[in-house]
Amino acid sequence: MMGATAAVVAAAIAVSAPGLAHAHALVIESRPPADAKLTEPPTEIYLRFNSKLEKRLSHATISTEKGKPVALPIAAGGNEKPDRLVLPLAPLSPGSYLVRYKVLAVDGHITEGILRFSVLEPK
Repeated sequence: MMGATAAVVAAAIAVSAPGLAHAHALVIESRPPADAKLTEPPTEIYLRFNSKLEKRLSHATISTEKGKPVALPIAAGGNEKPDRLVLPLAPLSPGSYLVRYKVLAVDGHITEGILRFSVLEPK
């Protein structure tokens, strides 16, 4: 009986332990999608995560294959949900792009990632 009680208590602790119930913020949707080949340049980058973010402590950059990273602003409109980043873009020329992001989830975990996409030459 004592062993069964200990197992139930251990299981309850494991399920409720901080860090086990919440993982790092993961991208579950992006526009453009990863590795997209676009015929029109995007006007913004949209990233939706599986967790709420501390937007004021998160940041992103965009660069070409040979260019220096340029910081992207994070849209702060009232319509933005706490699990999404909307990154407005200046007009992009044809080429390959790399978006790097570093976000802080409200649970305290930091996530870094990349999103690659290409804008094709007009036909």
